[in-house]
Amino acid sequence: MDTPVENPRQALPIRLPIRLFETQKRMNDYKAEDMKFGDLTQFFLQEYYQPNNISKNINPFTHPNRDESARILFDEFRQLSDTFSFIGPYKGLIRSLIDHMQHNTGKKFTDKLMDDALAGHSSMDDSLNKINKAMIKLIDWDARIYSQQDFYGLEDAIRKSVLPKFNEKLDRINGLTISIHDTWSTHITLNSLEITGDRYKAKVHYRIQDHFGLDDNDINDWLYKQFRIFRIWFTLQRWEGYGFKPFITEMNATMAVEGGRFDKI
Repeated sequence: MDTPVENPRQALPIRLPIRLFETQKRMNDYKAEDMKFGDLTQFFLQEYYQPNNISKNINPFTHPNRDESARILFDEFRQLSDTFSFIGPYKGLIRSLIDHMQHNTGKKFTDKLMDDALAGHSSMDDSLNKINKAMIKLIDWDARIYSQQDFYGLEDAIRKSVLPKFNEKLDRINGLTISIHDTWSTHITLNSLEITGDRYKAKVHYRIQDHFGLDDNDINDWLYKQFRIFRIWFTLQRWEGYGFKPFITEMNATMAVEGGRFDKI
């Protein structure tokens, strides 16, 4: 019996789940500049970075007890963080992150609050809207499939979008800017797609990572230098006398997207 030959013109649906987009910066990147710790001598830190007036309570370089001085600095770190995080449901997040740094395990940090913050943030809108428009335009409505040959239309739509980040005015006082701000790596995956008549429903998963750590550019930034909190953070992380480990933070959110064949786009 002859083997049936597929019609090369027959459109095949994309196979789910499928990765729609990923940033060039990779996930679980422990070699990033802001993941360094304990790499600076006192001389190099003071001469090159000049973090003057690190603490209002102690001089970390002359304090006789290293463990006690670290505890004092972490308490001051937490207290100063309240300036950037004093309103809304996420205001306690930065203190949880500081606690995690003080435990010094270097393990990845996840929290439902971060997932909720991502899912509810307005910075998600741009990429979700562009996914919706691409779906409406590229779905084969007669065959009721999204074909493999049109896959790159979705990828291109996301590539032209603004990816989620936390830098709105409210974020500067609700804890999200100080806790996360910009992000390092983003993966966006289409988990499901249902096309019924002239309507579609889809589930799109966002996996986003950032680093809770400071690099050279951070501490040399004129704005960062204005705030003691960053001088304390940098000293705790980078001075060889402490070397508290930075860590990866991860957020996950699955978003519903839906639209219709005749929706205006």
